[in-house]
Amino acid sequence: MGEGVSSAFAERLSNWFGRTTQIVTGVAGFSYAFGWVLAARFYGSFGVAPEEAGISFSWLAIRAFLVGIAGLALFLGARWLLRAAERGRTVVHIVRSRAMITLLISASCVAVATVVAVAAWASARGGRAGTVSVVAILACGASTALVILWLRPSGVRLGWNSSLWLRGVGGAVLGFVIVGLVLLPYRLGDHLAADVREGRPVRLPMALGVPAFQVSQVRLALADGSKPATDPLSALGCVMRLGGNGTTSIYYARSRVLRIADDNVTVASPC
Repeated sequence: MGEGVSSAFAERLSNWFGRTTQIVTGVAGFSYAFGWVLAARFYGSFGVAPEEAGISFSWLAIRAFLVGIAGLALFLGARWLLRAAERGRTVVHIVRSRAMITLLISASCVAVATVVAVAAWASARGGRAGTVSVVAILACGASTALVILWLRPSGVRLGWNSSLWLRGVGGAVLGFVIVGLVLLPYRLGDHLAADVREGRPVRLPMALGVPAFQVSQVRLALADGSKPATDPLSALGCVMRLGGNGTTSIYYARSRVLRIADDNVTVASPC
């Protein structure tokens, strides 16, 4: 009997390690592809190869793997929701508090305004949600809440099928993971590049304080001690440092990309 239990445990352990290896391999491959597309999209918009800016395999793998872990966590969460949906049933609540009804309407309006803002962000390069649209949604919610308070309803019935609700949430999360992570490197790369062109420093933080991308605003001067009046680099003012490969740094200034040897300049930060 002991040999049978030991054999079954070894088989389960072997299956667990096999599945874990497959998941880790998939996450690693997806993470690297995600990070590489993002880097290529961002630096390619400036005509710069990622390698020129110091994007090496190890640099990219560490940061991109964190993105893959986040996507895996969302995927497992959606899987848990779909399994929980199998035990769901119809639930009916009667809300009699006018304050709670007002709160539910306000929360719904804020959620709709958030969806509008996100949709505008993802719809086009540099897209932003119009202030008028967001204010109109919030004003509509506020006016509806005031009407409800004035009518003084005795109660509102809220009924839903928890199974269908959980399936809908799980499907939405899976859709966000699949569609969002496919489109996100392209959209995020475009937005980061647009910020740099407008002269805004970029810092995209990740877990454990590791920055995924960081473009700092610095001031350059010739290392030979030239006076500001005769120093062409000083005349550029603040420039954006895109990165470097150890001996040469790449800067963006006045719609131009500058490749300058580190030994020839001094860098002052912040600008």
